[in-house]
Amino acid sequence: MIINSYGDMAQHLFLRSRNTELQQNITTLSEEFSTGKSANLTERLGGDFTYLADLESNLKRLDSYMVANGELQLFATAMQGSMDKVQSQVQAMRNDILTIAPAMDEANAEQFGDQANQRLSSAISLFNTSVGGRTVFSGTATDTKPLNDADTLMTAILAEVGGLTTADDIIQAVKDWFDDPTGFDTVMYQGSTTSLQPVTVGEGEQVLLGIRADDDNLKHTLQSYVITALADEPSLGLTADVQIDLVIKSGTELSESESRLIDVQADTGFIEGQLEAINTRNEASKTSLSIVRNNLVSADPYETYTRLEEAQAQLEGLYMITSRSSQLSLMNYL
Repeated sequence: MIINSYGDMAQHLFLRSRNTELQQNITTLSEEFSTGKSANLTERLGGDFTYLADLESNLKRLDSYMVANGELQLFATAMQGSMDKVQSQVQAMRNDILTIAPAMDEANAEQFGDQANQRLSSAISLFNTSVGGRTVFSGTATDTKPLNDADTLMTAILAEVGGLTTADDIIQAVKDWFDDPTGFDTVMYQGSTTSLQPVTVGEGEQVLLGIRADDDNLKHTLQSYVITALADEPSLGLTADVQIDLVIKSGTELSESESRLIDVQADTGFIEGQLEAINTRNEASKTSLSIVRNNLVSADPYETYTRLEEAQAQLEGLYMITSRSSQLSLMNYL
């Protein structure tokens, strides 16, 4: 009677070892097929991860550039949107004043003064615009509204022009107050006098978006509205002729305000174009690097599937051999 032999034992150990090997291979191939990534990068890269690490570093850097670019684009868009609305309102009032100027009367002057008061408040609100909880015209003090309210502005101006009786004197006093560092910049501006620093948004590329609410080009709009608004200020006791003269001359001031706003809008539009172009280049670079990276770490789905089928077929064949071997061993035993 033959119970066992060294040959039977060796065969059994071989079959068990082969079974384990095939099962591990199937597990690995199944993982590669489902994830699309090679399960053994060390073997695939020959143990040298330098190139892959460099690719990963570049991709992370591009991601950081794109995040910074996106944030700056939000800022630029908010700035442009605010200035566009202010410019539209300035243009509309300027046009209305120029249209009515030849037949301007006291009632018209007071009406324009009241309208200017409302648009002054609107412009201040627009220059206090924030995006993502950060004000855009405050320089580095993005947690602070850059401008005080219209009442604060008008109170300060009335103290300057009280007692003046001609339109020219009033206009000059208003301009002097806006130019005086102890005037507008002290009373109205609450933001930082330091502009936002240039931001790196691409490889070797920086963009500066440093417009603040104390910029002379933005201040000029508020100045023009103030001049117009004084035509409807009873406390000044202005004659009808002075009221009319103020409004007519404010039309010229508003024209200059519009021109200044358009210049700033053009500069901001140029920056928006820069950001878009840089972002396009960043996306193209990221796509190229991602393709190279995927070629390094990805498993070919067709090849993986073919190898998986082969491994499964081999395992099934091994099961058949093991089964037949067991039956033969039992026959030998009997």
